[in-house]
Amino acid sequence: MHVSPVALAVLAAFAPCAQAAVAAPAGDLLSMSFEELGSIDVSASSLLPTTLLSAGSSITSVGPQEWERGGARRTLEALDGTPGVFVMPHTNGNQVLAIRGYARLTSFTGVAVTLDGVPLTDLYRSSPQYNFPGLNLGVMSQMQLIQGPGSALYGSDAFHGLLALRTHDDEEAGQQGAVAAGGKGYQEAAARFARTLGGGGRWSMAFAENGQGDQERTATRPNPAGGTPIAVARENRFLSRTAVLKASSGAGDGWKFNAGLYLHRYGADNFQGLGSRLAGAGDLGGLDTRFAMLQAGAGRRVGDTGSLELKAYGWWVDNDLAGRLQLPSGAVQRDLYSRQDRVGLQAIYRDSSPSWRTDWALALASEQLNVRDVHVVLHTPAGAFLSDTRNAASDARRRVRSATLELNSRLGRDWRAVYGGRVDDYSDFGRQASPRLGLIYQPNDSGALKLLYGQAFRAPSAAERNGTVNTVLGNAGLKPEVIDSLELVAIRQRDNLLWQASVFKTAWRDGIAIVFRPDIRINQFQNVERNRAHGVTASVTWRAEGWQFEAGGAWVASRNASTGAPYNIQPRRSANASLARGLFDGAGRAGVALRWMDGFDDIPRGDVFAPGRLPSYARADLSYSHTVSKSLTLTAVVRNLFDRDSRLPSPLGSVGGIPDDRVNAILRANLKF
Repeated sequence: MHVSPVALAVLAAFAPCAQAAVAAPAGDLLSMSFEELGSIDVSASSLLPTTLLSAGSSITSVGPQEWERGGARRTLEALDGTPGVFVMPHTNGNQVLAIRGYARLTSFTGVAVTLDGVPLTDLYRSSPQYNFPGLNLGVMSQMQLIQGPGSALYGSDAFHGLLALRTHDDEEAGQQGAVAAGGKGYQEAAARFARTLGGGGRWSMAFAENGQGDQERTATRPNPAGGTPIAVARENRFLSRTAVLKASSGAGDGWKFNAGLYLHRYGADNFQGLGSRLAGAGDLGGLDTRFAMLQAGAGRRVGDTGSLELKAYGWWVDNDLAGRLQLPSGAVQRDLYSRQDRVGLQAIYRDSSPSWRTDWALALASEQLNVRDVHVVLHTPAGAFLSDTRNAASDARRRVRSATLELNSRLGRDWRAVYGGRVDDYSDFGRQASPRLGLIYQPNDSGALKLLYGQAFRAPSAAERNGTVNTVLGNAGLKPEVIDSLELVAIRQRDNLLWQASVFKTAWRDGIAIVFRPDIRINQFQNVERNRAHGVTASVTWRAEGWQFEAGGAWVASRNASTGAPYNIQPRRSANASLARGLFDGAGRAGVALRWMDGFDDIPRGDVFAPGRLPSYARADLSYSHTVSKSLTLTAVVRNLFDRDSRLPSPLGSVGGIPDDRVNAILRANLKF
């Protein structure tokens, strides 16, 4: 595994075109003052301009310097350590986000992902996380993560939360690049290029590629049948390539236009597979994804206070989910192929009513989601063809029309209300309304107290409505899942101290689960589950005389209210802490970070095999970055300094859990021309 010559050639081509140094990328949060942190734009949480203090959601913003200093290699690793969020290995080289207690087999659903505002959730699985792993961090400028229901803004996609990915869109002309290398064959190259056009327009391009070779992960686990433990050797290879091309027109009083082209390819091999029950000792899997997206938009001011924004987008994705399957006749290679697309139109009008002390926004949208093809191909391990079975979800279609209203009203001097909702009209099951209400007390610019309520829903996926041949019976009468959330949030910044805390409670009803029907002796998807979760998250940042200390943690309890069983692969307790010191008059920065989790099992309850309690997860990381000149910054990161053999839970049922990374190092050079 190595970074291709194409990637290095693209990076090298920028070097001769030396320009003035480009400004630090957006999202460099570590160098900001507390006042700047409090006013940073977090637009994913609202249709209206908002900040961390005034947002009607719990939201986290992460920038490139943070994920680079944390040694992140793949998209979701940038969020590792966020209180209340669990980055969990799923299957075939996928990672998923479990938010506020709901770590389970279906955690790949319910967390919306947007790329520059375009929703990526598919129809077949109701998940963006299966189809779009590894969107390369080298083309990103910021991530915004909303914890809690987001259907009042984003519809069915945002059941548990939303991850908004923002790609680079430099306002100044110039070139930037990065190269990185790490242990066991990890390499990375990225290039970003921006140019101004006549009339104040600009265009930009970003390309990034990263990958790793054989990681030599051997997972020794107990033999469920007794006897000698089973050893599963995994290589965990991957290669990711992402390219983005964007253009926009100049400023003025008339229409402003923008457009973007996005291409992505991700391949993973010899990761964890379908779990011990289905795959036995050959619990291995891989993934191959091809993705392309186009979007175009226009906007203009209307009158003195109004604005109109229009957007059109479309994407398609081909996905091959490959894994070993242990049948009574012997082991086979199983490939699940899917081809899907999604197109949409959106219009947003924003305005204010001074007499009512209210800002408001109205959004109208129409989308079409299509499953073009899903089929399963079986081969022998030697490659001999066995069968090709068409999935019942092939040719599934869904049209969604929606109307969203958001209002932000001042109530006296210190209070404001954020409220509104969204109505969705689905072609396959009818209408669904999602309300939202937030009451915010903000007496000054240094703190806020928020009481937030939201309701979200998740529409059944094509897989759940149509089922799987000879395995699970579909159910065209499925209703949407619904979750209600109540949350109290406090934020305070004072002198050299910033802290945040949140207390939350959620109630989830009409959960979709697989139920055995004895009358026809087959499993079927049904609305039978009720779930509950509650917990506390907190974080604090302290700065003084070149030092910076950060700490955060979460306590979460979640359970299936129908059976009373807790969600046993969700860490019940987690904490993280870091200490950094500025050196050499601010040119250098040395840091140490600690991560700890406890109270989780290796596999979910209800599997054929009994779950076992995993040891506490603990990891120590070191980092050092140094600004050599205006055009060169070097960063070195050592993850898992003490080489602990930590395990993470497996939602697919890989007994013994999934081995985490052993000690590894990355050296990175960021260049500006």
